[in-house]
Amino acid sequence: MSGRLTVPCGATVAAFLTVPAVALPGQVQRADPAAEARPWVPLRLPDGQPNMEGIFINVWMPGGAQNSRWENYTPAEPEAFTRRIGQVRGVSIGAYGSEWTEANLRQEAGTGAHAVVDPPDGRIPYQPWALAKRSYIRDNPYERREFLDPRARCLPLATPRGYFSYYNGVQIVQPPGRVVMLYEFNHMHRVIALDGRPHVGPDIQLWMGDSVGRWEGNTLVIDVTNFTDKTWVVGDIGGEGLAAGSFNSRALHVVERLTMMDANTIDYEATFTDPHVFTRPWAVRLPLFTRAPAGYVLFEGSCHEGNRTVELTEVLFKRK
Repeated sequence: MSGRLTVPCGATVAAFLTVPAVALPGQVQRADPAAEARPWVPLRLPDGQPNMEGIFINVWMPGGAQNSRWENYTPAEPEAFTRRIGQVRGVSIGAYGSEWTEANLRQEAGTGAHAVVDPPDGRIPYQPWALAKRSYIRDNPYERREFLDPRARCLPLATPRGYFSYYNGVQIVQPPGRVVMLYEFNHMHRVIALDGRPHVGPDIQLWMGDSVGRWEGNTLVIDVTNFTDKTWVVGDIGGEGLAAGSFNSRALHVVERLTMMDANTIDYEATFTDPHVFTRPWAVRLPLFTRAPAGYVLFEGSCHEGNRTVELTEVLFKRK
C-alpha cells in the first residue's frame, strides 16, 4: 500500500478524518445528555413483541450475605418468631438460616430491606381478622397439614412466589401472540395471552392464576385472576418465617409489570388487591431477573416425587 488517502468524489477529507473526541489532560469528557435520556430499545420479534426470550435467574441467592424481607418488620418481631418456632419444633437450623427472609430482596428505590413499597410503612395491609389468622398459621405451622407452606407440600406457588425458589431458573419463550414462562421448580408454567381475550369464567380456580397480558413499551403487563385460596401471596425460602401463612382468597387480583431495563436485566412490580383479606391494594417492587450465564439449563425440579416431608413432620410433631 502506498499510504495515500483516496477520497471518493464529492466527499471531503475532513469527513474521513473525523475521530471520536478524546479528553486531553485537565479536560473532562462530558456524556451526551440526549443519548443518556434515550431509553434502551430491545429487538423486536416478528409479531412485534419486544424480545424478552431467554433463561433468567433471580438476582438473589439463598443464604446470601444480605438478609432482607418482604415486610418492614421491627427488630423485635423476628426475635419473637424465633422464640415461638423454637417452642413449637425445638431449636434447629430450620429454613437453612433464612427463616424470615427471601434472601437479598431489596427495595430498589431506597435503603429499606423490604420489597413492599406501598403502603409507605412497608407492611401488608391485612384486615384485622386476616392478620390474626395469618399470625396463628405462622406461629403454629405443624398444627395441621394445611398450615404448612404450599412449597413444603410441593404445590404450585402462584405469583409472585413462583419466581422465588431453590430452583430459581425461569425460561421465557415468545411464540406469536403469547409469552410462555417455564419455571425450574415443580414443572410450573404460565401461558400469557396477548390478544385481549377476557379471563376465564369466575367459577374456575387455577394454581397459577389466569394470566392475560399486554406490552407497554419495554414493560410486559400481566393481569392475573382466578386464583385458588390454597396458595400464599408471599412466603419465605424454607417454609417458615414471618411471611408464612400469607394467605389470600379466591378474589385475589394481581397486576404484574416486568420491565426490561437492558438486554440482561428485568425489574418487577406487582399490585395486589383482595377485598376479602386486605384493607387496600398494596404493591411490591424489586429487581427480579438477570440473564443466566452461558450453559445454564433448567433442571427437572420434581419436588413431589417421593416426597414424604409432610408425613414425617406430622409423625415427629405428634410425638412431642
